[in-house]
Amino acid sequence: MKKYTHLQPISNELFIKISILKSLMYCGVLWGLYHDGWAMKSASEEVYFPFWLNAVQAHQYAKIHWPHYTPRKITPKDFRESLLPTLTRLNIMPALFNSSSRKFKLSTSQMDHFFFHNTAQFQTA
Repeated sequence: MKKYTHLQPISNELFIKISILKSLMYCGVLWGLYHDGWAMKSASEEVYFPFWLNAVQAHQYAKIHWPHYTPRKITPKDFRESLLPTLTRLNIMPALFNSSSRKFKLSTSQMDHFFFHNTAQFQTA
């Protein structure tokens, strides 16, 4: 068995991203903001589809930025059959938001994999 005497620490940002992705794999439900259509956000030349892991964070964000919008659950079926094809066609980047406006961008294929992939496969060495 190998002994490791010195491990390089990972950055706080990478640690947060790994933690988020672990949560995403078990979540299976997303929350978006809706009012006569889904809320979208633009920054620079990119357009984002903001989503949250829970309704509370979505509601807190909406109170500040979009007061007429309300949290709406996004089921795996809704995502696969409606949102994913539309976001892909319009080249809109899904982004995980928190209540303080920080975002974590994912491609539509990454979202499909992390949120809605039915079978998790683990390989042992």
